[in-house]
Amino acid sequence: MDAIHDMGGKRGFGKIPLEDDYIFRADWQRRAFALVEALAWATPYNTDQHRHAVERVPPEEYLRRDYFENWIIASETLLKEAGLVDQSELEAGLKHFDIDRTKHQPVGSKEIVEATRVGTELRFPDDSQAARFQVGQSVRVSKAQTARHTRVPGYVRGKIGEIVSDEGVFQFADAVAAGTGPAPQHCYNVAFSTSTLWGEDAEAEDRISVDLWESYLEPV
Repeated sequence: MDAIHDMGGKRGFGKIPLEDDYIFRADWQRRAFALVEALAWATPYNTDQHRHAVERVPPEEYLRRDYFENWIIASETLLKEAGLVDQSELEAGLKHFDIDRTKHQPVGSKEIVEATRVGTELRFPDDSQAARFQVGQSVRVSKAQTARHTRVPGYVRGKIGEIVSDEGVFQFADAVAAGTGPAPQHCYNVAFSTSTLWGEDAEAEDRISVDLWESYLEPV
């Protein structure tokens, strides 16, 4: 989705602060992180759908709010869409109605902890899908725009790069976010020169690597 969250390569937002290890600056951020992670195992949405919900936060709110505030807002959106809460409950912090338990089975804390510990396998066998591209091949990133979720950074759209490696076959984030299934395909590490991305006034002539799914790429 083309929205304010895609800030990579954009000018006017100042220098990016670099931190070796991120530390939660407030206890509520720590709790928000844990809550969103737990909800992801217990409710009918996944990480990519959550990312798309973050993308749907209005631009003026997205820029004004803390990173983890946007996480919470996205989770609230998904919980409402799933019929698990309504706006009045979120505002009051009180339960107002009973959910349909034929559609939403209860999940206990032990199940959530175990699911978090085990995780989810997102990779498919490398030979399960034929690769369209080869290492060393030049490719152009599609310019196509979408109102749905996408993992293509805006600054590489339409740009030509070189495939450095085939990372294997993974579920396609765009399809998963749309709820249409895993749609597995190869994901490639593609290198671009900084002058290709930002012109001759780029700060330094270097290369930037981006992991891109096959659907984003076109042969040159």
